Amino acid sequence: MAQRSMSRPPARQPRSGTREATERRFVERAARARGLRLRRWLVALLVVAVLVGLGWLLGFSSVLDVRTVEVTGAQKSDAPAIEQIAQQEQGRPLARVDAGEMSARIIDEVPGVKEVDVDRGWPHTLNVKVTSRVPVLAVRQDEGFRLLDGHGVVIRTVASAPKDVPTVTAQGNTEVSGHGVKAARGMLRALPEDMRDRVRDVTVDGADQVSFRLGSTTIVWGDAESPEVKVRVIPILLEKKPEIIDVSAPGSPVTRG
Repeated sequence: MAQRSMSRPPARQPRSGTREATERRFVERAARARGLRLRRWLVALLVVAVLVGLGWLLGFSSVLDVRTVEVTGAQKSDAPAIEQIAQQEQGRPLARVDAGEMSARIIDEVPGVKEVDVDRGWPHTLNVKVTSRVPVLAVRQDEGFRLLDGHGVVIRTVASAPKDVPTVTAQGNTEVSGHGVKAARGMLRALPEDMRDRVRDVTVDGADQVSFRLGSTTIVWGDAESPEVKVRVIPILLEKKPEIIDVSAPGSPVTRG
């Protein structure tokens, strides 16, 4: 006699709209929501961990620290002092170097420096780009020559004046006064560039009256009165190649020799 096949009837699915189906959908949605929140938390934790790791790597580890300092644009006499200041950052993470503070310190401590730009050369180099002050006058003193830029800032003292910088000397073997230096600077500012580059042997007397050599001619400039008139008159009178041109009284210039 054949045996009847015994099989379990399929599980009865809850009918849509029944209480059982509604509860099941609620449980499934809650599970999906928990999974989504968990994934979001994991992503957030991963982002925080990455940011913390990068912060430590950049700001506190020795992986990206200062190992090399490169100074460009500085005068040879200023470079050692600049390098000494910059090398105090050796071993500090590049990201933590205060470029503004370093620039201000270099300008304060090295008179020959006009501007400084500090930037980071990853992974280990600190670049210090210097704009040096340009001397326009060499003021004679007992110990040598004091080099000044166009703003009157003392750059340095040297034993001999550079060949392309006009010297300023006081009459009577005395030191040039501050007013005398100011008068000489004013004269240079008034001259056009092509004439200024030819100025040599500036002299200031006790009354701060300025004279200088322009080629083979001595120019008696005088004080700061009417510089624009003097600048127009001098080239005209130079055509006669006199030994002396006196424009200290601009309205009645005089030539001699």
